[in-house]
Amino acid sequence: MEALRQLIGASPTRTRPARVETDDIYPLHMLDDTKTLRGIVVTWTLRFNDVLDADKLHNSLSALLEIGDWRKLGGRLRLGESGELEIHAPRPFTAERPAVFYTHQTLALDIEDHPLAKTLPKATDGPSIQAGPPGFRCFAARDNAPETLDDFLYQDVPQLSLHVTSFRDATLVGLSWPHTLMDVMGQQALLRAWSLVLAGREDEVPPVLGAREDAICAAADASTNKAGKNEEFGLGQKQLKGWAMLKFGFNFAWGMLWNHAVETRAVFLPKRVVAELRRLAQDDLDAKDGDGEKPFVSEGDVLAAWATRAVASSLPQPRPVTVLHALNARFRLPALQAQEATGVFVQNMAVAACAFLSHKVATGPLGPIALENRHHLVEQSTEGQVLACLRELRQQPKTDSDPSMVCGDSNAVLVPFTNWTRAGVFKAADFSPAVVHPGDTTPERSNPPGTIVFHHAQSMRQGPEVRNVFVLLGKDHQGNVWMTGILLPGTWAKIEEELKRLS
Repeated sequence: MEALRQLIGASPTRTRPARVETDDIYPLHMLDDTKTLRGIVVTWTLRFNDVLDADKLHNSLSALLEIGDWRKLGGRLRLGESGELEIHAPRPFTAERPAVFYTHQTLALDIEDHPLAKTLPKATDGPSIQAGPPGFRCFAARDNAPETLDDFLYQDVPQLSLHVTSFRDATLVGLSWPHTLMDVMGQQALLRAWSLVLAGREDEVPPVLGAREDAICAAADASTNKAGKNEEFGLGQKQLKGWAMLKFGFNFAWGMLWNHAVETRAVFLPKRVVAELRRLAQDDLDAKDGDGEKPFVSEGDVLAAWATRAVASSLPQPRPVTVLHALNARFRLPALQAQEATGVFVQNMAVAACAFLSHKVATGPLGPIALENRHHLVEQSTEGQVLACLRELRQQPKTDSDPSMVCGDSNAVLVPFTNWTRAGVFKAADFSPAVVHPGDTTPERSNPPGTIVFHHAQSMRQGPEVRNVFVLLGKDHQGNVWMTGILLPGTWAKIEEELKRLS
């Protein structure tokens, strides 16, 4: 039968690995097992300007995943009897069933002598647009690394892969995992705990909280039990349903049909340029009545406004804009904050928040865009509204719940904007115990040994529907801002114009 299948070109039947009765089984939680996250396998590349001992990195990461419920990260994805995802962690991990899939390549040349690696983004004197993550796939993961959910379900492979590339003066550390495992704050927790083990400080590694019980669901359920104190979910009134959702989908599909060539690039904004953008935004705002003070807008508000205006200004015809933000419940719910005093949540805890902008506002001065963005986020980020959102999701079947619900005007352009600044990724890893020798010995060096000088992330498979997306990667050791964008050529042209004015 298999020979016949091959003869007629049919795909071979895939068989899922047999259940191993000794495995520890961990559940995936409400905000982990969603339609959106099931479709994303993340790759994350960290650049170090030192030569690191790759085996030390691997051994310490493997050792971390032996500690308590950190074992969850070393497990295998499986489908439970009801169709929900589970993590099956081998007990014990062995050479045949390791906690991490590890690969290492050594290139006997300096990083600036490698034809591809020398084009990796780096800090420049002024603002700049540079190459995006897709062109550097060979540094992110091994050739046959899992790219889809099925690749994990039909193989007995760890969720975490570690792919290290060693140059004579630098090291690239590639990590990949299914997005169902964790969000960026989970990534931060992983880097910090990994650094502790590398330094021989295993006793300081914080425990993983909520590995078996979903603290998100517990918070939503606890709020439901407080009779008369539940708020209505405000964003739910603007959620697109029925004909409005069909219209939004048609507009989106039409845009994909006529504008299918998106480009992924990195943007570097020096600290002084970011300060100038914020000053310009503040200058656009009128003082409040009475006290003479202007409304507050954060740096994140301003950068979101700047990115949104570039998209809105490049549209062929006027359309409103819905800016989709990832709002992390860790920082919004006191119950979760209290728990984090004793450990870390390594899971997904982001829900959607939206800023709704008219075309006139979205293409106007920077300050009003930033202020409007802030007003919407302040309304939606209260404890009551986050709990209301969680209760809304809690009522849906687990695999149908999705924090990326579409809200707003059915004719709006969707601009997802994710801000990683709070995770402090550039300073989260201290791999100095693994430094074999420094790579950058110049007086201009700005970062401590064994710390990250650049990082970027991408999905292993990026569909044509991914567009108008910005990820604010955070600030480097000098306070400069890095971001990536997946944008149409016309939007990149607008950004280039902006950067020339800011240079």
